Amino acid sequence: MCAVVQAIRARLQWLARAALGLLLVLPAFAQAAQGAPQPVRLIHSAQGVSLVGAMGFLADEQGRLGIDQLRSVEGDARFTYPEGVVHASLDARPFWFKIRVRQEGANGDWLISVPMVAVRELQFFGPYDEAGAALGPPVVTGLAHPYQTRVLGNERFVFRFQPAAPGVYTIYVRAASEISQLYALAAWDTGEYMAASQGKRLFDGMCYGILLGMLLYNLVLLFVFRDRIYVYYLLTCGFAMLSIAGFNGHAARYVFADTPWLSTPVMVAAPALWIAFGALFGRHFLELPRHAPRLDRVVLALVALAVLAALMGVAGHVIGAMALIEIVAMAGTAVMFAGAALSRRRGFRPALWYLAGLAALFASVFTVVLTNWGFLHASFIHLNGLQIGVVTEVVVFAIALGSRIRAMRVERGAMNRRAAVLAEAAQTDPLTGVANRAGLAAHAERLPIDAAPRALMLIDLDHFKPVNDRFGHEAGDAVLVEIAGRLEKQVRPGDTVARLGGDEFVILFDGAPDRDMLETIARRLLEAVAAPLVFRGETLAVGGSVGVACDPKATMDLAALMRAADVAMYHIKARGRAGYAFYEDLAVTAGRSVPASL
Repeated sequence: MCAVVQAIRARLQWLARAALGLLLVLPAFAQAAQGAPQPVRLIHSAQGVSLVGAMGFLADEQGRLGIDQLRSVEGDARFTYPEGVVHASLDARPFWFKIRVRQEGANGDWLISVPMVAVRELQFFGPYDEAGAALGPPVVTGLAHPYQTRVLGNERFVFRFQPAAPGVYTIYVRAASEISQLYALAAWDTGEYMAASQGKRLFDGMCYGILLGMLLYNLVLLFVFRDRIYVYYLLTCGFAMLSIAGFNGHAARYVFADTPWLSTPVMVAAPALWIAFGALFGRHFLELPRHAPRLDRVVLALVALAVLAALMGVAGHVIGAMALIEIVAMAGTAVMFAGAALSRRRGFRPALWYLAGLAALFASVFTVVLTNWGFLHASFIHLNGLQIGVVTEVVVFAIALGSRIRAMRVERGAMNRRAAVLAEAAQTDPLTGVANRAGLAAHAERLPIDAAPRALMLIDLDHFKPVNDRFGHEAGDAVLVEIAGRLEKQVRPGDTVARLGGDEFVILFDGAPDRDMLETIARRLLEAVAAPLVFRGETLAVGGSVGVACDPKATMDLAALMRAADVAMYHIKARGRAGYAFYEDLAVTAGRSVPASL
C-alpha cells in the first residue's frame, strides 16, 4: 500500500513541479558539491540571518553516524553545501547540518532557529570553538520529547549559545522526522528573536480568536437551522484550528506537553480530517449530488482516502499517511475547484464565494512554498502564511454560508409564490375566473368557527341549454363568463362566488346579512342574470332560479348549506323558475330538516 501511495505521490509531485516552471525546480534542490563557504557573520537583525546556502548537509543513510565521526577530518569531508533550502520529503533518514558562525564581539547571546515544529527529534552539538572545545552540553529536543526540553519554552525549536569571545564557532544539528520538512535555519540575537516571537504570538492569538468566533457563530446557526452543513463547517474549523495549533507548536505546548507520543499522530490525523470534513462541507455547500453527480463520487472517494490517512497516522504509519494526505490535498483542490465551477455554471451564485475561499488558501500555501524555496524573502509570510490562508478560507466560507442562506430564501420565496399561484389556479374555474368547488371549500374553511350566522345562495341558470343548442358552446361559454362577472359585482368584497360546473353558481357570504338584505341581494342577482347580452350580433338572454339557505347559529357545514339551498332552488324550478326561495320557509311549512342527500 505504502509503495503504491509513494509512486502516485511521486508522479503528482513531478507534475506540480513542472507546472511551477524551470525556475522552481533545480535551484531549490541543487546540492552542489562545492567548498565550505565562509562562516556566517552574526549580526543584529529583526528578521534573523538566514543560514540557507551556508550550511553543510549530510544524509545519514544508516542512521548510525555520531558527532565524533562527523568532527573527524574524514567525516567533515562528507558534508556538501546545497545552495537552496534542504527539503526532506517524507524521508525518515537523519539529516546532519554543520553551521559555522563568526562572532565579532564579546559576550554574545545567539539562537539557531528551526522554523518547522514537526521534527520528531533534534540534537544540537556545540558550539565548538576554533580549538575544538565544546562550550556547552548537547541539547536533545523534538516533537517526540516532552515540552520541557525546548529551549526558552519556545514553541519552535531553537538552540541557544553564548560565546564569551570573538571567533568562529561550529554547531552541528541532527534532525530526524517522517513528516516533510524544509530546513531553512536562521541565526538570531536572542532578544530580537524573543521580540519577534511576541509579535507572532499576538498574531496567532488573533487568528485563534477569529476561528473561535466562527465556531461559536456557526454553532448558533446549527441550532437555528438544523442543517448538517454547519456540522461539516464546525468540524472543518475545529480540525483546521487543531492543524494550525500543531503547525505553530501550540498543541505540543498546551495539549501534549506531557504526552509527546500523541503529538505526531494528532499532527498527521488533524490535517487529514480537516481535508475530509472540508470536502464534505464543499460537497454539501455546492450541492454536488445534484449539480455534478460523477464528481460527487470522486469527492466521496477522496474523503474515504483522507479518513484512511488519518487512521494510518494514528496507527503510526506516518510516512504513508503523509504521502496519502499530499495526494488527497492536491487532487481534492482540483476536484473542488471543478465542482465549484460546475455549480456556478448551473446558476448557484454562492459557488463564487466558495471559489474565493479555496483560492485564498491555495494562494497562501503557494506563497509559503515559494518562501520556503527561497524565491520570496518574507519571514512574516513564512511563519504566518498558512494560517492566514486558513483563517481567510474559514471567514470566506462563513460569508459563503450567509450567501447560501440568502439564495435559499430567494429560492424559497419564488417557490412559495409559484405554489400560491398553483394553489390559486387549482381553486379557480378556468373559464370564468371565479372559484371552483375546491376554492369554495377553501373559502368555507376560512370562515369563523364561532356562532356567527352563515348564508349561501345557489343560482341555477334557466334557459341556458337552448343557448348552447342554438348558438353553440362558444356562445354558452360567453354567457357563463358574463354571468360570473355580474354576480361578482352584486356581492361584497368578502363574499365568494363559485361555479360548481355546468350552469350552477354559488355565493357564500362572509357573515350572513339579515333576511331583508338577502332578499334584496337575491332580487338584484335575478335582475343581473336576466339582463340580455350580445354575442356576435345575437342577443342572448337567460334567467335564474335562486335557492337561499341561512344558518343563524352556525350549526351547518358547507355541504348541509348547499343541500338546503339546492332544495330551495328546485322548489323555484318546480314553480316555473325565475325566482328565489328560502329553505327555512320551506322547512317550516313542511316541518322537515335539511335532507341528508339530494
